[in-house]
Amino acid sequence: MTHSTRILPVTAGLFALGLPMAATAQQAGPTVDFYGHINLGIINVDNGDGSNTSLTDNDNSNSRVGLIYKQDLGGGNEFRLHFETALGFTGSSSINGSDDGLEQNYRRTELRKFEAIYQSATLGTFSFGQGSIATDGTAEADFSGTSVIAYSSLQDQAGSQEFQLAGGGGSGFDVGDAFNGFDGGRRFRFRYDTPTYKGFSLAVSAGEEVLTSGNSDEFYDIGLRYDHDYGAYQVAARGGLSIRDTDEELLLGSFAVLHKATGLNLSVASGRQQEGDAGYVYIKGGIKRDWIDAGETRISLDYYSGEDFSVAGSESESIGLAVVQKVDAWNTELYASYRTFEFNDSGSNLQDQDVTFVGARWRF
Repeated sequence: MTHSTRILPVTAGLFALGLPMAATAQQAGPTVDFYGHINLGIINVDNGDGSNTSLTDNDNSNSRVGLIYKQDLGGGNEFRLHFETALGFTGSSSINGSDDGLEQNYRRTELRKFEAIYQSATLGTFSFGQGSIATDGTAEADFSGTSVIAYSSLQDQAGSQEFQLAGGGGSGFDVGDAFNGFDGGRRFRFRYDTPTYKGFSLAVSAGEEVLTSGNSDEFYDIGLRYDHDYGAYQVAARGGLSIRDTDEELLLGSFAVLHKATGLNLSVASGRQQEGDAGYVYIKGGIKRDWIDAGETRISLDYYSGEDFSVAGSESESIGLAVVQKVDAWNTELYASYRTFEFNDSGSNLQDQDVTFVGARWRF
């Protein structure tokens, strides 16, 4: 019996129990919210042997649309149906220097969310379907406002770009082999989130990969969140454990703090394979201020250090500078970044890669 068939009856039962109890309470009519964003940019990659420039979707936050149906059940309870999908444009993590034209090629793996959610005022939130597993966002606590172009999952920016040997030719290693944030993603799963207590909440999920052909890996995740406003400071912390039936266990977490008066902020993320040796530390410092009337200006500088990715004894390093300018009147963020990728596989002399990315995200 697959994971999905085991959890379907349980979830249906939970919804059946919750909906009738709320039906007698005063209810508001249903609402439907449509949203989305377009996030395109121009990326230039210099791999040491040459450079290429491409128009691409930004996989840090790829272009998408979504729809949320909400039904108030009274008494603080709510039922939601949530659909969200990427648009299928060629992404910044997939371009590789050979065929980089911006194309629209929709596949079923573009589906991000297709789930039913029952939120109870006292019991917590139950979610069933394609959506975020409990560790999604665990490595991404961040107040910098520059995550649209710079965050812990560096592979989203140039993941398919191959490192070149100093003597010429490809090394067989690309950016995605050498850099990873280990953050959880989205799967077909059952998820439960506890109510928030003094800033703390706990999420657990069990699910299965159903959108990738030939892949039915199962995922079991637990995530702990903490969010609190201390007046002068705002703090967020995340921690999680992801267990996969491929005998892989990932331990990951992140912490972020913002000083409201100055806009200074700091975030730290880290992750490690429990059944392997790969691990990393990611540190970002930033500032965000209303320097111009158009909207908030955000600047960040980050550093990533990884070890034992792909090859035992390897070292991965990256430094990135990002600037994001909000344009409130247009619901738009303009951004630019510069990043270096360095990988030492302990056996070959590899060229560094320099990546420049400029673009805009328009929300609607």
